[in-house]
Amino acid sequence: MLMTAVIAHRGASGVAPENTLRAIALAAEQGAVWVELDVMLTADELPIIFHDTAVIKDKTWQQLQSFQVPAPVGSPELSAPIATLQEAVNLIHQLSMGLNLEIKPTTAGLGELTLQRSLEVLQTCPAIHLVISSFDFNALQAAKALAPNIPRALLYKKLATNWRDAVREYAVRSVHLAEATLLQEDVAQIRALGLDVYIYTVNDLVINKRLVSWGVNGIFSDFPVLFTHLPETNSRRVSAYGEPI
Repeated sequence: MLMTAVIAHRGASGVAPENTLRAIALAAEQGAVWVELDVMLTADELPIIFHDTAVIKDKTWQQLQSFQVPAPVGSPELSAPIATLQEAVNLIHQLSMGLNLEIKPTTAGLGELTLQRSLEVLQTCPAIHLVISSFDFNALQAAKALAPNIPRALLYKKLATNWRDAVREYAVRSVHLAEATLLQEDVAQIRALGLDVYIYTVNDLVINKRLVSWGVNGIFSDFPVLFTHLPETNSRRVSAYGEPI
């Protein structure tokens, strides 16, 4: 199994400001061992942890340093600043967590560059367990060429008819799919090829139980605390390379 049975989606983003250092720290406090974060580039090509392309498009890091990411409506948490990839990786290392890093280009055509700049940062950071995923196949192709030893994952909103071709082309270890469009047969077909299946975004215990019965390896959740206490979660703590820890 590539990752754990529950991955904190943008950190504990159901409570804390998503993709921030606070969201990562809260996820760890809630028992999450893995976290999923989005990385994109500022106008001056600094990798930052953020999701909304409209906010950062054409802005430099200096212009963004005063921006505060809001907490979810109704949360007692305060807003928090945008984190750089380097800051996030350093914290993840301190917390002994693993990272699923989604390469999220701000515009079409920037997938490869986003991957390259992210790798440059990762090479200067402490080693962590890491999986790279993306909807952008150029980013996955670049990851395969530049960092072949880092596990890769395909991202789909709905499983494409030619997904098997993409699995072979990008030599991925996992396929990540949206719960809203997932079919049980999708899970069976992917698992039959020896690949892992992770589902986003799951915040309901009943849905999680159904997915487990279908054979999924894990879920991405905004509220990891709902799942980290479950016996099946605690018994499926693994490293990025599939060996128990």
